[in-house]
Amino acid sequence: MAVLAAVGASIGGAAAVVWHVAIAGSVDGAPEFGTAYLRPSWFPVTFYLVGAGLAIGLAAASFLVDSGLRLVQDRQRSRMHLFGLLIVVGAALGAGSALAWAHWPPQPAEAVVMSPVWPRYFETNGGAAGPHQSLYGVAIGEISVDPDVDTNSATIILDSEVAPSTFAPTIGNPWLVFPIGGVAIAALAALSLSLRDFRLVVSRSDQQAR
Repeated sequence: MAVLAAVGASIGGAAAVVWHVAIAGSVDGAPEFGTAYLRPSWFPVTFYLVGAGLAIGLAAASFLVDSGLRLVQDRQRSRMHLFGLLIVVGAALGAGSALAWAHWPPQPAEAVVMSPVWPRYFETNGGAAGPHQSLYGVAIGEISVDPDVDTNSATIILDSEVAPSTFAPTIGNPWLVFPIGGVAIAALAALSLSLRDFRLVVSRSDQQAR
């Protein structure tokens, strides 16, 4: 049953993506602001997780084939057996991913101070040209003077390009997130197969041999 191997490899690949996108939740449920995370490189983690999922899927398939289960095209039979099998396998593989995450999540490195969003330039109506002094230090920018307007006003134009990316989903409960993800992937695979009239059955030859 190559479908189990494919489901296992898919769940392992999805878990590898999570390792490079999400972070582990802190004690209060949110990561500390300005904390960097040491993420494993793509090659070892992807190889290990996809390989583990593939190996587990092949082992489960070998056991089920020896038990007499077969995947055949038969529109008349119920599709619930196929859904049940793949969902159980997906939940088990998700639990294995949660176990790995609980022991080896992306580790926080030393805290780094996030630089404020510096202005690109200042438009002010008074003062001499030069860098603008603020509470955060010196902001590099230009000051343009317009003597015909009120000298007590100033406009700060922010440079959005220097704003750091904040996309980092937090995994607060890996024992809930990973099994649900595994079940979702397995259910999609079962749905795709069932729409093609594939069903999980017990081989008659094995039943007669018993």
